[in-house]
Amino acid sequence: MNLKRQHRFVCTIIAAVGLISVQLNSHGNEFVGSTGCVECHQRQYERWKGSHHFHAMEIATADSVLGDFGNTTFTHFGVTSTFLKKNATFYVRTDNPLGELQEYRIAYTFGYYPLQQYLIEFPNGRLQTLSVSWDSRPVEEGGQRWFHLYPDEEIPHDDLLHWTGAFQNWNGRCAHCHATDLKKNYLPGSDTYNTSWSEITVGCEACHGPGQNHLEWTKNQTKYENFGLKVLLKDRGTWGLGKGPTFVRTDDKRPKTEIETCAYCHSRRQVLDEQPLGKQVGDFALISLLADGLYYPDGQIQDEVYVYGSFLQSKMHGSGVVCSNCHEPHSLQLRYPGNLLCLQCHSGEVFDNQAHHHHPAESKPNSGSNCVDCHMPESTYMVIDPRRDHRFGSPNPWLSEEIGIPNACNQCHRDRSNQWSIDLMQNWGMTSGSEASVGRTLHQARTNNRKAAAELRNIAGSGDLSVITKATALMELSRFPGQANLEILTHALTSEHALIRLAALRGLQWLPIADRFNMVSHLITDQVRAVRFEAASFLAGIRLDLLNSSDKEKVSALFSEFEVVQSLSADMPSAQMNLGIYFSDRGDVDKAIEAYRHALLLAPAYVPALLNLADLYRSLGQHQESERLLSRALGIAPEDAGVQYATGLKLVRQKELPKAVAHLARAVDLAPDNTRFAYVYAVALQSHGEIDRAIDLLEKSLVTHPGDSQLLSALVSFYRDKKDFANFHRLRKEIQASSTD
Repeated sequence: MNLKRQHRFVCTIIAAVGLISVQLNSHGNEFVGSTGCVECHQRQYERWKGSHHFHAMEIATADSVLGDFGNTTFTHFGVTSTFLKKNATFYVRTDNPLGELQEYRIAYTFGYYPLQQYLIEFPNGRLQTLSVSWDSRPVEEGGQRWFHLYPDEEIPHDDLLHWTGAFQNWNGRCAHCHATDLKKNYLPGSDTYNTSWSEITVGCEACHGPGQNHLEWTKNQTKYENFGLKVLLKDRGTWGLGKGPTFVRTDDKRPKTEIETCAYCHSRRQVLDEQPLGKQVGDFALISLLADGLYYPDGQIQDEVYVYGSFLQSKMHGSGVVCSNCHEPHSLQLRYPGNLLCLQCHSGEVFDNQAHHHHPAESKPNSGSNCVDCHMPESTYMVIDPRRDHRFGSPNPWLSEEIGIPNACNQCHRDRSNQWSIDLMQNWGMTSGSEASVGRTLHQARTNNRKAAAELRNIAGSGDLSVITKATALMELSRFPGQANLEILTHALTSEHALIRLAALRGLQWLPIADRFNMVSHLITDQVRAVRFEAASFLAGIRLDLLNSSDKEKVSALFSEFEVVQSLSADMPSAQMNLGIYFSDRGDVDKAIEAYRHALLLAPAYVPALLNLADLYRSLGQHQESERLLSRALGIAPEDAGVQYATGLKLVRQKELPKAVAHLARAVDLAPDNTRFAYVYAVALQSHGEIDRAIDLLEKSLVTHPGDSQLLSALVSFYRDKKDFANFHRLRKEIQASSTD
């Protein structure tokens, strides 16, 4: 199978809440349920009852089920699923974990618009999500039909993405964001769950915290502060005229509570704490930076990133805008229709006219006159679910033409070229603007072009860019070891922003283990958990016996915390992978093997774990077991570049160069942007006596990855061996020029 699918899969269910059939957990009577709020907050309660949060998950009944269960069928790559109803109970007959047809009872509905999924309960405490879903849109929009979430891919029973596997499991993938006061309670020893919750919905207390004290406050208003609530979500602020055509916050505040409350679910992150309320984001989540595969180089959304990381980039966030300035927090609807929403703050005379948007003044969707059409373009996920980009950027067809990323103009005008959009915008007096420099730089960095290093440092030190953008630049400096980068990364380790400190640790991954402790020792007791978590991974390879007793005690505590936090995600193959790498760095081979094997227990076709475990066995001299795992990986994913590369390396070590060259060539074909693969393939060709082919390969790779130091060094060496001194000196000068960055 294609491993790209493994990395883009985090949670296939968006509007969802859940539970398992275990007894309700009252958690010491602190949580009272949403019905306890209705007496005093009826208006908010009624709005909430019509929201996606309320309908996110319900018991499967005639009132909640939207799909056609009238003995209807749907066929996907030869597997026919049948949806039927017996008395008042809903069933599906579909392929089970062995690939055989089996009838299952539908336990719960999952979401309701624009699609509804269905959950099936398994004996080991799991809830699994069917990949065949109901399109709940109207018929005229293409809805009222069954469809598969992977319409163009065959997903057999042994595939990672089969609905019965770990990657479609509700407990680990979606539950934290889709239940109130959820405790996952995964039991690794038995690979089972004993999940508990307080309410089968994203209820009032999911955002406001336990309600018991608030109810007591209503009887005695001197008993508790903050009305007895854990957090107060009153961050909308006061706004008024500024110097320009846009309102500004007149209270001059930049509040975090509301945004970070929403961020626990509306972000791409790793859970660090199951109880986020009242904590800052870095203590309950490790937020993803603007990484390759998640975001385009200019920060536009690429994979499903759930809003928060996009919003952190925006001028809106920098100006103090919070979620509820635009969204009514109980119904989740926009506060005003169309451009009226934006005109809360932005002058209609300046912005809501044809001189600004250059389109006829129509209010219909995608007319071009709507603010969101240009500044919040949609990307569609789960086949039919469009999401708007909350970066609030501007269309930039110049970058589309240069580096192949999308832009809002050509997403609407699909029959036109990027150059057509560029010509129009130039006629309107527009240019690519300074914002484009970030996109160009991150694109260069992702292609390992060392010329990006100096501009990455400029981005990291900019006073005009968002913290998450600057943090991403620091992270990308990991590609370019050097003194200038060491200095800026060292300085960033003392930043007031946790995201910057965390990113600096990632940027220093090239630093030798022996030099790490003294540089980052102050982060061992950092006040923010996400930074400590990253520091633990960064320091995993250090020798504790070389530390004094005080430092040894602190580092041991750091490592213990890291292991506890990772255990929160112990049911995820990726978390077991992280533990395997961590224990391997620590020199604890037995625990590393145990972690990799647990990853494979959860997902037998999880190729990254197969490759890492194979490499660990190779390092231990257990070559037969290593080769068995590699062969297994090759059988599972012959079209995966990493598998072909690992197989080629194995054959190089076995001195079977002709076979090795074939596999390395295939790796390069499958992943042409991976310069490491190209470098190793070229070295193998040179060793096999094919130096001209090696040079040709490297020259072609440098066209798309100019300035890559590894490719340049190899090419210089090959030209020297050929005694082609003209090209030798040409490239030496290029290396010297790039090294000054």
